[in-house]
Amino acid sequence: MIESERVLPLFPLEQVVLFPGMSLPLRIFEERYKLMIGACQVTDQVFGVLLIRKGSEVGAPAVPERVGCTARMLRVDRLPDGRMTILTIGEQRFRLDGVARVMPEGYLVGDAQLLADDASAAVPPELLDSVSSEFARYEQATLAGLRRPQPVQPPELPRDPLRLSYRVAASLHIHPRECQRLLELDEVTSRLQKELELLKRENRPAPKTIGPFSVN
Repeated sequence: MIESERVLPLFPLEQVVLFPGMSLPLRIFEERYKLMIGACQVTDQVFGVLLIRKGSEVGAPAVPERVGCTARMLRVDRLPDGRMTILTIGEQRFRLDGVARVMPEGYLVGDAQLLADDASAAVPPELLDSVSSEFARYEQATLAGLRRPQPVQPPELPRDPLRLSYRVAASLHIHPRECQRLLELDEVTSRLQKELELLKRENRPAPKTIGPFSVN
């Protein structure tokens, strides 16, 4: 098996798409995943996170999407009742080669091909500027909607196109299927262009409602 190929334990989720650099806290309560986390602890602390295509997080093994992101465990806390809380961070995109299979312990594993992003084409500076500008508006509106105080100095956005594309993707509050499509894009410029479309859509003012109406 070459360096970019490996067998990954898999953790399918219904509503979350993990991106490189994105932190992901998880609560572990099913016995199969306790065993999976234990196995990861004695190897390299890495497993794969995938969006569920069919099925659910609990019960029978779900059918996951083909493209996901590896998660590295940064911290594992074991609770008195046997549950765990773990903190992970996304590291690298991967694609499953073939169908995921069920281990005797009940969790899924899959043959994974680690994916490199195509950054060979230069990203136009105007695209970077537009994405950064629309994302700043989006973050401000999100904080206002949550009624959280805005930071005096907003965090500086990365100018590296790849890091910016992941930062935006991980912060968008959109349908998981749309996030999945962003994760599946191999070309950085294409991901940024799609994110710009989504940001403009999300930043568009809501249509005005007609009313109020009389009950008569």
